[in-house]
Amino acid sequence: MDDISGRIRQPERAAECPAASTLRDTYYRPLVRLAALLTGDDGTAEAIACAALAALGSRSLLDPEPSPDAVRFLHQQVLVRCRRYRRTRAAPFLRSAPGATSFADLPVVRALQELPLRGREAVVLTHYLDLSEQQAALVAGVTLAALRAQLSQAMRTLHDRFPAA
Repeated sequence: MDDISGRIRQPERAAECPAASTLRDTYYRPLVRLAALLTGDDGTAEAIACAALAALGSRSLLDPEPSPDAVRFLHQQVLVRCRRYRRTRAAPFLRSAPGATSFADLPVVRALQELPLRGREAVVLTHYLDLSEQQAALVAGVTLAALRAQLSQAMRTLHDRFPAA
């Protein structure tokens, strides 16, 4: 899943407060990876991460260190933008040529793409970003019970797709 890392460009630097700069430097690549897992499109993932960081830049950040609220805001922005991207797409978003070797062709990524959107979000937030269920529910904007139900169903589906060896 890290093959996308070498192609991720850092956003251009502008005059900004230190907290925003620290957030950008620390979270840009993970945000791109999160968006890539949710959309299946590397280019769109970079645009979504940049847009999330730009949205954060318009907010007032007074603390020299990034706050958990700012990180949660970034994750929420990526999720919202990925949802919007998915809603506006009329055709399936995985258009890889047969035999192509790319991030979207990985079996795990394909299995994630086949999950319902909310289930995929629950898996990515809890297992990829290592957020607690409570944190993931806050980021996704759902109740803890709803997140657990979505996560349970998604994990059952993935387990059926990848049985233990």
